[in-house]
Amino acid sequence: MTQQSGIDSRLRQVLRQPAGFTLIEMLLVIVMLGLLSAMLLPRVSRITTHAKLNEAAKVIAGDMEQAVGLAARLRKPVVIRYVSGGKYTVRDRATSPADTLRLSRDLGFGPDQGVDVVAFTPTSVTVYPNGLVSASLLVRVTGDNFSRHITVSPAGLVRLQ
Repeated sequence: MTQQSGIDSRLRQVLRQPAGFTLIEMLLVIVMLGLLSAMLLPRVSRITTHAKLNEAAKVIAGDMEQAVGLAARLRKPVVIRYVSGGKYTVRDRATSPADTLRLSRDLGFGPDQGVDVVAFTPTSVTVYPNGLVSASLLVRVTGDNFSRHITVSPAGLVRLQ
C-alpha cells in the first residue's frame, strides 16, 4: 500500500498546480498576433493586387491570341478595337455598322480588380486571315504602381511581358 499512497500523493500534487494561462499571458499573445498581422497586411494586399493584375493581363493576351486564330479560322479579317474604360471588342471587318461582334470584354475596373489603367496603342488594329496584323499592338495594364505589357507583333505573335 505504500506504493499506492505514493502515487496518490503525486497525483494530489499535480492536481494542486494551477493549469492554463493567465490573463496577462493571453493578452500578450493577442497583442503580438495583432502586431504581426498589421505588419503583414500591406504586403499581402500588394501580392493579391499583383496576382489580379497578372490575371487580367493573361485574359487580354488570351483574347488577342483568340482574335488571331479567329481571323484564320473564319478566313476573313477581324478588327481588335479598344472602346474605353477597359472594354475592347473583336469584330468582323465590314463596311456596315452591322458587322458581327465576335468577342467583347469589359475588365470592369474597381477596387477589387487590381487594374487601374488599360491602354491600347494603337486603339484599333486589323488581323488578316494569314495571321498578319496591320500594326504592332501594345496593351499596357497598370495597377498599384505595377504594370504588364502585352504585345501583338505584325506577324501575329502575342507576347506577355
